[in-house]
Amino acid sequence: MRPVRGLLAAALCLGAGLAYAGAAAPGTDAAGAAAAAESAWNAFLAGDLESVAASYRYLSTLGTASPDPDANLALMARDRGLHDEAVAAWVKTSVKDDARGFVWNQRGWSYAALDRLSEARSSFLKALDRSATTADSAESQLGLAVSLRLAAEPKKALAPLRTLLEQNPFDQNAPLKSPYIMAAANSEAARTTGGSGDRYPAMAYLRQCLSLDPRNLECLKDLAELQSKVGENRAAWYSYQGLEAMDPADAEFPKQVKRLRQFITGDPEAALPIRRLGRPLLPPQAGEDAAGPAGPTLRVGLFTAPDGRPATALRAYFVTNSDFKIVAQSGDVVKDDGRAMHQWEVAYRPENNLVELRDNARNIVYTTKQSFRIIPSAPQPSVLVKNVRLTDPVGLDIGDREVRGGIEVIPNPYGFKLVNEVGLEEYLYGAVSVALPHGSDSEAYKAQAVVSRTRALWFKAHRAENLERTDICDAEACQKYLGLSEEMQEAGAAVRATAGITLTQDGEAVLVLQHDNCGGVTENGRDSEEPGTAHLLSVSDGERPVGIGHSPLELELWMHEYPGQDRYCEASGITPPAESRWVRFIPAAAVTARARRVKDIGPVRHLRVLSRTSTSRVKSLEVVGSRGSVRLDGFKAIASVLSPGSLRSTLFTVQPLMAGSKAESFILWGAGTGHGVGLCRAGLLGQARMGRKWPVILSHYFPNLKLMDPFQKHLAPEPAKLPVGHFKKPKNPRWNKKQQK
Repeated sequence: MRPVRGLLAAALCLGAGLAYAGAAAPGTDAAGAAAAAESAWNAFLAGDLESVAASYRYLSTLGTASPDPDANLALMARDRGLHDEAVAAWVKTSVKDDARGFVWNQRGWSYAALDRLSEARSSFLKALDRSATTADSAESQLGLAVSLRLAAEPKKALAPLRTLLEQNPFDQNAPLKSPYIMAAANSEAARTTGGSGDRYPAMAYLRQCLSLDPRNLECLKDLAELQSKVGENRAAWYSYQGLEAMDPADAEFPKQVKRLRQFITGDPEAALPIRRLGRPLLPPQAGEDAAGPAGPTLRVGLFTAPDGRPATALRAYFVTNSDFKIVAQSGDVVKDDGRAMHQWEVAYRPENNLVELRDNARNIVYTTKQSFRIIPSAPQPSVLVKNVRLTDPVGLDIGDREVRGGIEVIPNPYGFKLVNEVGLEEYLYGAVSVALPHGSDSEAYKAQAVVSRTRALWFKAHRAENLERTDICDAEACQKYLGLSEEMQEAGAAVRATAGITLTQDGEAVLVLQHDNCGGVTENGRDSEEPGTAHLLSVSDGERPVGIGHSPLELELWMHEYPGQDRYCEASGITPPAESRWVRFIPAAAVTARARRVKDIGPVRHLRVLSRTSTSRVKSLEVVGSRGSVRLDGFKAIASVLSPGSLRSTLFTVQPLMAGSKAESFILWGAGTGHGVGLCRAGLLGQARMGRKWPVILSHYFPNLKLMDPFQKHLAPEPAKLPVGHFKKPKNPRWNKKQQK
């Protein structure tokens, strides 16, 4: 056992006197209990689970009811891999008169972790009887199905799953609402039916799983394998391409892509759901909705990989909305009579390492190894880039895009790269439009415009040296940008309404981060992997300053229960449920294979959290195998082993499932999507839907930053005027139909 330190040691010493001497006053009891609970929480965040257990054993001797010592001891035993101890503690907790469905569910999972499946089934059935919330009921049905499948009773396992899946998760009058667990239920149904040889029903369940949670790596992998087995080669090829984009390090996925391609007639890429555009849409003359002052020029790398580097192209076509000229790197105009709406071609010739420029009649008008620029002459210039062929398109959006401004073509020994030269405010038209879903409120777009502008200016001011001299990329690594092709009128109006306004600290634009959904509480910048973000503070994403809690039990409840109705990230009705709460069944064999890329530790037996941030997000994770262990630090490292390219967040807890003495899978109960630092876009949408103005929204997520208008200097946000208490959540958690009109 690890030594007990600090407050915990003092608390235990105090506890010994209280328990055995009996001479302390009641007030001292309360003080000792509070100190022990606080010490336990700090030890839990630090990963010192033995000290946490010691604290809760002490609290148990005091007869403390809250936080429940037995339930917390059960969770600490589970997290240390001591499943016998976990079962004993859950049994003790569940015999209490007020034991709710959640407790019986955890008792069931603990039995399943010991492969005691009959007792697991009994516990889940008892949980159904004791469940007072739809979350507990849904978890009971899922647990019952899992225990029956593990016991090799697939037909019986389908019954509780059908009970789950036949419910309409968006019908408030349904007896069971389970939108947050539906993806996991479909995944389990596919595993159950597929194991019985019913491939087509399994494929239907897997497609439904992916429609609810597109990041579910297990569902996509299972679907690809089934599609290949039944001869759906084109569909399987497409699924394996998605897997390769998620996990490029898995050598099996590109092999399958290559193998399946030989069975497909024609070019399979021609059938991909890729954005195709015929001609530029931007009128060359400025209209009423034209951008104001363009601001500084940005150089935006196009078709960039997830790491922010522009991909190399072999061929591309372009069409301008006005007459254009071609300007060489030297500044000489090599072509001054390019015609609007004519399609030209840029192509790389590997035999001589030259880039050729051909006109609409396919005549070669220019060849070079130097960069050149395509500059339309209109007051509102745009270039449509079409049918780009890249050397490595995996994971990239290769669809056509029309961008404002001009294009620079930069040759390299393997092809060429494309850079969009565009004014800041015009760039924001596209960046803000794709940052938020359709149906977002105008105040949300305004707040997003300020955040996107601040990020763009920070990237320009801190540009890393690169051969293309880009200021920013068009991928999520910087901020997503598809140009005019995806512009929204509401976003353009928001950019104009907030022209020039940025978030600053000491008068300078700072790096601000953003993510999809914070899960209810944002993260501190100092705990993120992004350097220089200590100015970004953690805030509660709701009307009241409610946090995740201060005990392992409260954290577990936060993961398993549905989000509170007072959370801003639940108020808009247009964010998918999977962004808020999610459940993943990750096969132990898959974790073993991915851990082997770091170190060969043998079959994985256990996952142990070594440390968490102050908001309970996992900072370090130990993967324990039969021949050793490997430590993973930070979001990227953890995701690379648990779920490459698809782990929604590190705000999760782990429940193992065993098959005999071996780990069968690990259940992740998670909340939120993204790193959790800075702007929570789901919360932004919710606050805007509730009527908050954009300065107030930004002051909530960036409490120590100031808004600066280049014309009015500092802007002070108006006080928030919100009703006290809960607001009513829209019936459909994914979409408010009124917003479609």
